[in-house]
Amino acid sequence: MFRTALRNVLAHKARLLMTVLAVMLGVAFVSGTLVFTNTISDAYQNSSAKGFDQVDVAIQPETQDDKGDKVGKEQKLTQALLEKAAKVPGAGTTVGVVSGFTAIADKNGKLVGSGFQSQGGNYWGTKDARYPLAEGHAPKGRNEVALDAETARRTGYKVGDTVRLSVDGPVLTPTVAGIFTTDDGNVAAGGSLALFDTATAQQLFHRVGEYDEIDVKAASGTSQTALRGALDQVVPKNIASTTTGRQLADDQASAISAAMSGMKTGLLVFAGIALFVGTFIIANTFTMLVAQRTKELALLRAVGASRRQVTRSVLVEAFVVGAVAAVAGLLAGIGIGAGMRSLMGSLGATVPDGPLVISPGTIATALLVGILITMLAAWLPGRRAAKIPPVAAMSSVHAQATTKSLVVRNTLGALFAAAGIAVVLYATTMSGSDGQ
Repeated sequence: MFRTALRNVLAHKARLLMTVLAVMLGVAFVSGTLVFTNTISDAYQNSSAKGFDQVDVAIQPETQDDKGDKVGKEQKLTQALLEKAAKVPGAGTTVGVVSGFTAIADKNGKLVGSGFQSQGGNYWGTKDARYPLAEGHAPKGRNEVALDAETARRTGYKVGDTVRLSVDGPVLTPTVAGIFTTDDGNVAAGGSLALFDTATAQQLFHRVGEYDEIDVKAASGTSQTALRGALDQVVPKNIASTTTGRQLADDQASAISAAMSGMKTGLLVFAGIALFVGTFIIANTFTMLVAQRTKELALLRAVGASRRQVTRSVLVEAFVVGAVAAVAGLLAGIGIGAGMRSLMGSLGATVPDGPLVISPGTIATALLVGILITMLAAWLPGRRAAKIPPVAAMSSVHAQATTKSLVVRNTLGALFAAAGIAVVLYATTMSGSDGQ
């Protein structure tokens, strides 16, 4: 029966081509979505990890618990605490960080980045290892600012240009003093970052003499765990807590990954629609094939094949077809994932560099989806074939079905699939436009 099933597949290659195409399209959408989202998430995670290269341990303020009608207040990180942290054994560079929302307008007055991704902060000293200067000099005073290289590229700002921005109050119009590079995950995701000198940042973000965070770089030979243990000895427990740079990178990567979940869900919905349409095409194809082979299947029954064996022979055919279509769909999906990343870049969206990620889970999902969908769709036609009485099937009672119905249904299925592709491309274009 196994050889018979394989020969039937080879004998009906043309008829099964539309089935292969339907399954392949659905699998391609699924695997393409997984490849694309995994690639982007991996790139963001790597970028986030690089962005915290200069942070081994971060000291962050604690927040008091709410008491009655009084809302808990965040504790203060002072200059004295920074100096104390800098003297801890194993501590290298110690930096006080000030940050807050900073909206930057491009030359047309449009907001750069979006929402919480529009950030501002302080440039520490004349040479800040966190943000290497690519052009210009470090910002000094309220009338100078430094921009990240990606924002400068997207907006066309250059050193010496005047930029419009807002922190918390009137619109500011400082001069671009410098342009710096950064591996910050939020910038990689399409956000913006503007830096002022420390004194100006403290005034703008209402942190005069205080910091939002104190970042400590470990001296050579000191691990993050050892440095954190040493800092815990000098940091007041009711004032602040310590976190390793590795944990901060993981938290930022998780936040970015969660923000991408909406795009992933939307694309998988379109993939599900394609598979849903493909299921009907598969079922119709096998129904027509079984109808056209009633005498052949009846002969198998007459020579001793059981109902279960006939059903299994149809499922074996479906397995072979599904496996071929799944592999083809996986390869097509890899191409779709690479194409979507290139498309986002061409539309102006910021996409971090990184390799194409084809995880074992993506491969397993593609194979399982392709094979299971095909076999499930072929199961009912297989059962109907097994129930045909041998004598009745070999007579003229069961007339052979024409191929007109199959052609019409396959044509409609192809049109639905094409419409699905168009909608996915349109949705991707909209996502890229929103990220600008």
